[in-house]
Formats: sequence, structure tokens, C-alpha cells
Amino acid sequence: MRGKKLQRIIILAGIGLLLAALLAQQAVLAQEDGETAVTTLPQPQYHPSFTILDEDGVNVLDSGAPISTLTTCGQCHDTAFIEQHSFHADLGLSELTAAGETGSGRAWDTSTGIFGKWNGLTYRYLSPAEDDYFDLTVPEWVQWYGNRHVGGGPAMYSRDGELLTEVPYKPDDIETNIVDAETGELMPWDWQESGVVEMN
Repeated sequence: MRGKKLQRIIILAGIGLLLAALLAQQAVLAQEDGETAVTTLPQPQYHPSFTILDEDGVNVLDSGAPISTLTTCGQCHDTAFIEQHSFHADLGLSELTAAGETGSGRAWDTSTGIFGKWNGLTYRYLSPAEDDYFDLTVPEWVQWYGNRHVGGGPAMYSRDGELLTEVPYKPDDIETNIVDAETGELMPWDWQESGVVEMN
């Protein structure tokens, strides 16, 4: 038994020395041809290199503006199509209805996704526009759920499909106001200042 183990070690050592000699020979031959010897294996590249762009398509290193995932990834991918056809981005924005008409059996749900559906764990819901009491307005919904949302959808667009940064301010509008935590009253929200959350 001991002899077989020693025999295996000698064979493996011999194979290792042979491989090392072959690699050394390749390096010498490559140097003789004027090439640089490859001493490490190239790392596999799973994604091509790309420039990180802002929303205007300018390199963020030059502009200093925030990164735009839609513009950056849009260099190679149809990001508009991906976002418009993703329930992960939409979360029910495109299916908003009057309260109670979603088929969920709850009179207060306004969509089939978490944008408009009451959440029993957080005990919060997106307030319908006609509510007397506002729980979550759209800016507050983005703050509340933003860390679990891929972006786009209601974090970027109004119920009418406009960019939230282009929606004009209206008093009592859940898209352009936020609930003041101390008074419970609506106060203006500036989407131009806060920005929106693009799909990541």
C-alpha cells in the first residue's frame, strides 16, 4: 500500500515538472519571437467595458452629474423597452383603478402591485387622490419602498405617464406633495431638486 502511494506521488510530481517545463519553453519561445511572455491567464470578461453616462449622455467624470442607468446601459441595451415591459419597475402603476376595483377584495386597494396596494406588514398604503386623509403620497412612497424597488415606474413617472420632474405643482396632489410628519398636512415636493429613481 505504501509503495502505491509513493508511486502516485512520483507520477504526479513528474507531470507537474513536465507542465512547468512546457510553460517555461513557451515563455522562452515567445520572447524569442519578440512577444511579451504571458505570465498570467487572462481573466474572463463577462461584460464589455462601457462609459458611465449622465442623463444627457455625457461621461460623468466630465460632467460631474449623477449617473443615469438608463443612458449608460442604453448604450447597448433597449432600456426603454425593458423598463416599459417590467412589472418589477411598474409595480401596478399602469393598472391603477378606483379604490376597490382591483379584485383583491379590499376596498382601499387601487392597483395589483405594491404601488397602490395596502401592505399589512408596514400598515401603509398609497393614498388615492380623493382621500380626505393622506397616508403615502408618491414622493413618500418612493422614500418608503425605494430600497426594495428597481426604479422606474412610479419612482419616475406620473399616473399620466409624464416624468415626475415635469409634472406641474398642484395643491392636494399626491404626486407633487408630501405629508409633513409633524403637522400631517401636505407640503410641496420638488422633483427637480430630489430627482427621480431610474430603473437600475
